[in-house]
Amino acid sequence: MPETTACETCTSLLHEALNLTVRGRTLDGIQRRADTLAASREPEEWQASGRFDDHVTRHNLTCDPWKQIETRSATPQLWVEDQFQRELHDWEARARKHLMNTDH
Repeated sequence: MPETTACETCTSLLHEALNLTVRGRTLDGIQRRADTLAASREPEEWQASGRFDDHVTRHNLTCDPWKQIETRSATPQLWVEDQFQRELHDWEARARKHLMNTDH
């Protein structure tokens, strides 16, 4: 079997893609948190009582990793989403350019 060498640019792009995937999953969890609270009749009371945190813990223990609710988010969601979209767009442009200009 011939030995293959990894393209450093491809390796770097793959690493970035995996990081973006993890960040995207976190953003989804933040949105699920907001959606769950919005569906409540009394979201402020639910949070203040600590019962919402208990609900999140139970939910995250019983669901698959792609449906988890974020426990807390100290960073404003809109800023995180904006940064994620910018970096995703930048990564996609660089990945397309590299793949179109290389023969592997």
